[in-house]
Amino acid sequence: QSGRAETEGSGMTEEIRKAVIQAIAEKWNLPVYGQFVPQGVKKPCFTVELAEMEQKRLMGKRAARKACFVIRYYCGEEGSGEVSAVTDGLYEVLLIIGEDEKFAASGMKHEKTEDGVRFLAEYEYHIIFTEDEAELMQRLEYNGEEAVGYEKEGDISAAFELIL
Repeated sequence: QSGRAETEGSGMTEEIRKAVIQAIAEKWNLPVYGQFVPQGVKKPCFTVELAEMEQKRLMGKRAARKACFVIRYYCGEEGSGEVSAVTDGLYEVLLIIGEDEKFAASGMKHEKTEDGVRFLAEYEYHIIFTEDEAELMQRLEYNGEEAVGYEKEGDISAAFELIL
């Protein structure tokens, strides 16, 4: 195998995360945090975090990735009516996200929690591996002569005759 592997599409997970945050921020005029809620923050608010990633190798230099995001909504004083409205809204806004490049959710589900709702959204995409060109091994020289079965003109059959 040759040098280190690069991927086309390796920044997609971060792009999807930003699109999730943007979709939520456009729908609700509430704070959206990239990870956990800092202490002392006013509620209601949202958090978005990458919970799990999975990669499966496909044919050739391709792979399929699945990124699972957990969106938590921490409700204010209104209670369960507010949670139901937010949950319905999350299903709507997270179905298809992104501005320039669109991403469709391959799976979504939610569960109610003590302080709001925990919403999961999965997005799948494909990547292509590209590899750097590695230098080929050179012929071994010993005492100024090419060694290990090679004749000066590159005729390997002549080299075998020399060994016998």
